[in-house]
Amino acid sequence: MAGSSFDGMSPDGIASPVLAALHTLHHQHRGPCGGAVATYIPELAKADPSLFGISLATVDGHVYEVGDSRHEFTIQSISKPLVYGLVLADHGRDHVVTKVGVEPSGDAFNSIIFDEKGNRPFNPMVNAGAIATTALIDGASPEERLARIVDLFGRFAGRPLAIDHEVFLSERETGHRNRAIAWLERNFGMIDAQIDEHLDLYFQQCSILVTACDLAMMAATLANAGVNPKTGERVLAPHHVRDILSVMNTCGMYDYAGTWSFDVGLPAKSGVGGGIIAVLPGQFGIGTFSPPLDDRGNSCRGLRVCQALSEVFNLHVFAVSPSPLTVIRNQYRATRVHSKRLRSAPERAVLDRFGDEVCIYELQGDLYFASMERLLRDLDGGLEGVCYVILDARRVGRIDASARRLLNRLHEALADQGKRLLLSGLPASLLSLLREEAELPWPDESWFEDEDTALEWCENRLIAAHIPASRRPVGPLPLAAIEIFACLTTDELAAVQTIVEEVRYCAGERIIREGEQADCFYVVRSGSVIVRLDLGPEKRMKRLAAIGPGLCFGEIALFDGGHRSADVVADEETSCYRIPVERLAQLTGAYPDIRAKLLFNIGRELSARLRSATGEIRALEGLGDP
Repeated sequence: MAGSSFDGMSPDGIASPVLAALHTLHHQHRGPCGGAVATYIPELAKADPSLFGISLATVDGHVYEVGDSRHEFTIQSISKPLVYGLVLADHGRDHVVTKVGVEPSGDAFNSIIFDEKGNRPFNPMVNAGAIATTALIDGASPEERLARIVDLFGRFAGRPLAIDHEVFLSERETGHRNRAIAWLERNFGMIDAQIDEHLDLYFQQCSILVTACDLAMMAATLANAGVNPKTGERVLAPHHVRDILSVMNTCGMYDYAGTWSFDVGLPAKSGVGGGIIAVLPGQFGIGTFSPPLDDRGNSCRGLRVCQALSEVFNLHVFAVSPSPLTVIRNQYRATRVHSKRLRSAPERAVLDRFGDEVCIYELQGDLYFASMERLLRDLDGGLEGVCYVILDARRVGRIDASARRLLNRLHEALADQGKRLLLSGLPASLLSLLREEAELPWPDESWFEDEDTALEWCENRLIAAHIPASRRPVGPLPLAAIEIFACLTTDELAAVQTIVEEVRYCAGERIIREGEQADCFYVVRSGSVIVRLDLGPEKRMKRLAAIGPGLCFGEIALFDGGHRSADVVADEETSCYRIPVERLAQLTGAYPDIRAKLLFNIGRELSARLRSATGEIRALEGLGDP
């Protein structure tokens, strides 16, 4: 059985790259694995070796699951770190370490070997240490002590748990080696005289039923410093969690612990029931289930899944990453934030109506598995009706291999749905890596220097889709087709025509220089111009606006005749109408309404730009519509 996300799709039909990765691992490792189910406990020998489930739970409570992730099995030795936490809470660290050490034994989980110098078991992860740990659990009666264990495990899992009594009885009947360990500990004063009670309690804690999803949530609770991400309840204090993870890291995988720590790098614990938990502190927990074991008593498939996840997504605990929750700096649609390209009224109407088809995410910090997972989950439920997704990475520092892999998977998932993923602000070296590692080639129009040019590209696509070619201007615009002159009478327009100068510019040619006297204004006849600000020799030019046919620039000359505040250059081969202010003033004797009409139309255009700028500021500051 699998959870609600089993099919790997969100409600919007976008495949989750994280879930897809788990599906891939499940498919790769579901065949024969070379191990064998545990037989020294008769009830465990009945397990179906083909069962196989994987689950991953994040520190904010989201669960991914594939395969037999809801099949119940007994927790076995995975109970040990949880009970160790309960004993730490009961007695404190200083007392507990006098009873149970924290050193790896280097031997099998059921070895009969002790720290003779300290007169104690080596650590709480081997059977000898676990029995001594269970013996320390407080309670007025065996029933109360057991109830405390079951309650603790349920709080870790976020749901009530129960004991498999058949497995418990099977363990009690065949647990001769554990009984020998307990009597040896009693003989040397490591535990008190209640041998049968302690052993029954130990066998019962190992017989509690869990699923791979439960294990993932338990691991996520440890990853979340002792707070269950699902319920929000604090289960253990952070300093106890630190001690648990420390011992799991050095001793959790028995005589394989050193290799595990070196290769996988995640605090972990296995159980002979086929389960494994692994913890990436601050990010997530993993739970796997597959009954066949290797010769050390670890789940064969579980080991390989954890190894693959760590390798593919660079999850080693010593590859330290900051909190993933701040990866999204801002998110908005193109109805609220527009590019610097100034648009005509019909074009603005299209963007106002269809701008929701473009979604922009501003990212920040480093990108790694957990921060990408957080971003992907936010995208997962928010792309209904979206055709273009822009990820602006100008504030991103490092992008590790796991993040690049998930970006490429996101590109593939969106492409499958007919959507486009655009990236802006990435350095060329990272773009090259993404291209090299991609299975599905990225279109050339996927990489942009900055968010503004990416947004302009999307706007152009929307406008082209919703304004027929027959309604778009072709060739140089006549004066009568320009909006600011639309209200002039025939005679007034003819008079203006007599003072207008037609000027042409090559691409890159300067039209207006910052600081010079403003004595005329311009209207773009064909081509395009860029308004830009020189930020100094150490920085690139800042694009303030892009202006196309039918729109004016340099309007300050009509109002106060001051000095130019920015440079204007031709973006391509461009022709403009140049209107000298002094000559326009000379027309007012014969045509007194011309200036007022032009000022009104220009003012209306500036007012529209101001409203748009105000809306953008609200969006960029995370404010809603007024």
